[in-house]
Amino acid sequence: MRGQTEGAGPATAGIDLPARRWLLGALVALMVLVVIGLYAWRNGSGLDELRALGYPGVFLVMLISGGGILLPVPGQATVIVAGALWNPLVVGLVAGLGNATGELTGYALGRVGVAALQGGRAPRWWPLLQAWLGRYGFFAILAMALVPNPLFDVVGVLAGSLGYSPRRFWLACLLGNSVKYLGMAYLGGAVMWWLA
Repeated sequence: MRGQTEGAGPATAGIDLPARRWLLGALVALMVLVVIGLYAWRNGSGLDELRALGYPGVFLVMLISGGGILLPVPGQATVIVAGALWNPLVVGLVAGLGNATGELTGYALGRVGVAALQGGRAPRWWPLLQAWLGRYGFFAILAMALVPNPLFDVVGVLAGSLGYSPRRFWLACLLGNSVKYLGMAYLGGAVMWWLA
């Protein structure tokens, strides 16, 4: 098999070198996100801590939110509160950037999962799904990222498993999430203005 190294262990025997890199990157990213999330949870991070962290804090929370595959992380609430504290335009863009980058963990999971199952036979509908994603993928991913969607992790796993371009996936996530989080940040700013 091309790209395979000799002496590979049983857990990685069917995975080629590029897929191993994706797996390693996904595992490292997931471990970093878990450690950061546990630290924040253990220390009871609140509004004062968020205010002290500023825009990098928004990016970090949204990175964790996007990388938390099927785990609830309060990213959207953070964007609304941050929009009330700071410039909603910058908050929305930073949140979109952080979340789109975090969503690459789901993409990597799909990429590695399909590489590990290469020996199995693909379902009959698989080529149709690949063709559909190749034709409409960018706009489908963009549309799914535009709305608050708890199942978006599935979109990332699907895109990765179908071999969709990681750059196009990230760009669609960035655009859709940025628009969504701009709306949420401006909502937070409007609520703060109304209450003041």
